Amino acid sequence: MPIPSARCLLGALPLMAALLLGGLSAEAREMKGWSIHADDYPVNLGMQRFADAVARVTKGRDTARVHPSGQLAPQNAVLDKLRTGEIDFAEIGIVGYGDHVPALKVLGLPYIFHDSTQMFSLLDGALGELLATELEKVDVILLGWYDGGTRNFYHRDRKLAKIADFRGEKLRVGQTQTHIEMVRSLGAQPVTLAFKDVYAGLERGEIDGAENNLPSYESMGHYKLAPHYTFTQHLVTPEMLLFSKKSWQQLSPQEQAQLREAGRESARFMREEWNRRVKDIQARLSKQGVQFHAAGDHGPLMRRMKPLYESFWSAKDPVSRQVVALILANLSASAAR
Repeated sequence: MPIPSARCLLGALPLMAALLLGGLSAEAREMKGWSIHADDYPVNLGMQRFADAVARVTKGRDTARVHPSGQLAPQNAVLDKLRTGEIDFAEIGIVGYGDHVPALKVLGLPYIFHDSTQMFSLLDGALGELLATELEKVDVILLGWYDGGTRNFYHRDRKLAKIADFRGEKLRVGQTQTHIEMVRSLGAQPVTLAFKDVYAGLERGEIDGAENNLPSYESMGHYKLAPHYTFTQHLVTPEMLLFSKKSWQQLSPQEQAQLREAGRESARFMREEWNRRVKDIQARLSKQGVQFHAAGDHGPLMRRMKPLYESFWSAKDPVSRQVVALILANLSASAAR
């Protein structure tokens, strides 16, 4: 067998180095992205921006495809498939992942954020870095914080702006214990109903109102029976663009840095799309007779949540305590300004 010349061996060194460093795959591949939403949803539009960046950053070596509507896996299996590399990237909410990263549960507390602007000012800074470190411990890389929307209360015949407005009202919530306790703390009566049964519950008078974000309020037709929508913003939650650590390690440091920026850019784009869609929905619903109301003072409502906050303040997990401290310090600083 002929022995390769020195020139051939030297010429092959850059390729060999790139392979050893993970900067090149042995062959081109298509990265798989998971989303629970349809193609035209703001989440998927943001993910597509990121998918386009994959081809650009890897100079065409790799491509990426966003698979909509939960096609690749059930929602409760996504984190495991990210960890094994069966799914390369995904956009998921924080609910359900607190068992893996307990500090994420803090972000789901009611009235913990005033609005999405305040929330993202923290998540795009020290708070986000802290949670990214915790997420990497379970083998996923955080690339961006997407907007999960703000949830607000709506009612059949009145606004729900202050504590007195909630007293005795029958309000639908899901099975989440924190949400049940939130409604009870406001002086209302929590009624647990499946989301698909809310319309019938309003129709039959089993509930006086419910809570959700504007897109869900419109798409399920709840505005037809509960035309009073109050911007309580009791739940302001993020969602996460995550990348499999196993897939991440196949990229060069330069590609990783560029894809981190692509993830942040896709998150900014998604937030803009979400805000635009919410404004369009509000304008459309106003024309159909929905009355939109501003909430009252945030402080008294937030103080009713003290027992829920205290359980995290005294949590065994030190990171959860640190997250609560960062958020409350930010709230105090905002109030002082």
